[in-house]
Amino acid sequence: MVLPQVYEDFVATGKVELIFLDLPLDMHSNAFKAAEAAACAGDQDRFWDMHHELFGNQRDLAPEKLPGYAEELGLDVDAFKECLGSGRHVRGIQEDIRTAHRLGIAGTPAYLLGRRLPGGDKVQVLDVVKGLPPYEVLEEKLNALLAKE
Repeated sequence: MVLPQVYEDFVATGKVELIFLDLPLDMHSNAFKAAEAAACAGDQDRFWDMHHELFGNQRDLAPEKLPGYAEELGLDVDAFKECLGSGRHVRGIQEDIRTAHRLGIAGTPAYLLGRRLPGGDKVQVLDVVKGLPPYEVLEEKLNALLAKE
């Protein structure tokens, strides 16, 4: 997987910031609930752990399976189930979908490379990489952007 290497080399070192948007695709009937599950795990500071768990089990994302993944990760399963049933992350996921569509992104994965604008709340997108590029492609593009700063 490319993202863990990008994270290790660029995000963890403070060179770049990672902003994640949910884009559950309609063709995957359980994708939206899986996005909610990751957000609920995030309430327990385990978003990425759940994200990786769900990604590794893409063919088995039935809603009734999600608490089992939470249990495997050592989450508070009761709190996880309450969150998942509450719908409290639905609006945020819907906003991420709208944002992705405004940016012309209709599929996953997609990497938007850019820089944060003065004021800190907006990002100028300078390049879009769609699909699953090899790590070296993202590494080259990120290094080129960093060299311009």
